[in-house]
Amino acid sequence: MNNIFMFIIGLIIFCAYMFTMFYNIYTANAAQSKQNENDPELNSSKDKIN
Repeated sequence: MNNIFMFIIGLIIFCAYMFTMFYNIYTANAAQSKQNENDPELNSSKDKIN
């Protein structure tokens, strides 16, 4: 019974960690995409390529 309890607690901690990690990756990616859209140097280099 003690092993099942420890497994459940560990699983909860692991799931909370993974959720937090993926949430941070998603929000950082969205912020970087928004920042790249407003970057004049990147926009001017895209115009030269196309």
